[in-house]
Amino acid sequence: MKNLKKFLLGAGLAGSLIFGTTNKSFSQDIPQEKKLLPNLNFYFETGDYKHLEGYPEFKKYVKAWLSELPKETERGNIWFYYGDTDGDGVYDYVNIDNYSSLIRSQEKFSFDFNTKKIDYALEIYDGCKGQLEDCDKIISKSYNEIDQKEAEQLGYDFFERIKEFAETSKEFSRFNPGQLEELVRKESYYMLKTDNPGKLVGNSRIPIEKLLSEEEIKKVENYPKEKKEKVERERIEQERQEKIRVEQDKIRLEKKARKPKARLKIGGGILGNGLSPTKPYFEINPQLTNKKRKGFAMGLDFFAMNSERYFDRLERDGYDEEYLNPFTSLVSERSYKYHISVISTNRFGLNLDYVSPSFEISANVGFLRRKMLIEKTAVTEEYIKVHSSKQEPSSFKTEKIISWEGEKFFGHLYGGLGGEVFPFFKKNNFSKNISFSLEGMIVAGKGNIYVPHIYVYPFYFKGGWIINAGLKYTFGKSNQKK
Repeated sequence: MKNLKKFLLGAGLAGSLIFGTTNKSFSQDIPQEKKLLPNLNFYFETGDYKHLEGYPEFKKYVKAWLSELPKETERGNIWFYYGDTDGDGVYDYVNIDNYSSLIRSQEKFSFDFNTKKIDYALEIYDGCKGQLEDCDKIISKSYNEIDQKEAEQLGYDFFERIKEFAETSKEFSRFNPGQLEELVRKESYYMLKTDNPGKLVGNSRIPIEKLLSEEEIKKVENYPKEKKEKVERERIEQERQEKIRVEQDKIRLEKKARKPKARLKIGGGILGNGLSPTKPYFEINPQLTNKKRKGFAMGLDFFAMNSERYFDRLERDGYDEEYLNPFTSLVSERSYKYHISVISTNRFGLNLDYVSPSFEISANVGFLRRKMLIEKTAVTEEYIKVHSSKQEPSSFKTEKIISWEGEKFFGHLYGGLGGEVFPFFKKNNFSKNISFSLEGMIVAGKGNIYVPHIYVYPFYFKGGWIINAGLKYTFGKSNQKK
């Protein structure tokens, strides 16, 4: 009984709000036997439930569209929905989504068969493709509870249009969709569009001069131009911002390149001076460099080393002669032998490097920490001298008198030249930080050595040379391609 009541109310709406006669009424400007838009295919489908975003739930629905493409593509120039929102078997909702080249319009009709009034909404979008929510909405107008008198004031064709919706929904059959096809083609033919000068073209079925104000019509007509200008402004602004960003990145990179970068080098190897066996060493070298890949670097030089130089010195200290008879005497001679070892235990200085991706050249200068060891040995020789001639054999007495050690932190000066190469590579030709180093240095200066409590002439150590070779690892070196 409820469905029957709804059907009777629907029929009543077709006779009052749907206003007047219930006979089919079509616009008279086009013969009915002529098929509108014959190049477009008509498709439709029905279903029991559908819920589209922005619409009420449809307990059942009819969807129809026109397209040049096959049905399975579901692409069309118009989308037409009938919906039953309360499940009473009567379609009380109509949605029409139309495409044109520059604008896209959507109309919504909601029928209230109890009050015999309708709600109407018109939305106009930018003519974009794809989903409607991705388009720019230009105008949105809605009119609620339009009665018969108000509908007639909007225009005879608009009034007749509402009657066609009701008649078609009442008479629709999925086995005979001819009337629905005729309605959909007419809706597509009379859709809102813009002409070549960009003017919004209304018609009697969609009376825009009554639905929209003059300002709103101008807004729709001017939107493509304003959008183009907006896009151009955004493009110019984007290019300006990109130019600023590039300049800022350039300044930042230049500042970064100028900013000193810390590096730490550690290494070890062997060294020698030609006078003693090779000895091990360990090196720490913190540096600052102002380039990422090449340039000059300055740093400190710390060495733990064990380089030794030695020499001997002989000093005669006493001569005693005892006459045994006029021709024979007993002679006692005393001399001192000094064995001096000069051991360099540490090195402290500055270096200046030229850095490139595959090699480095360095010059350095500083001080050697010097440790000296002096061993003094007294040698006493006794022999007989006859007629001023030494007679063999002699007797010797050897005694180690003193062993004395002295140390000086800032000892001899040194200066040197060295080089490093990076012969080891990662895959993709990236340099590793391990380098092979070779360095030579000259030690210059002199040192005065006095044995406490015993006066001797000072000894002079005038210098020497040291060569060291080993491997270094550089923390902070750029691993860029060569």
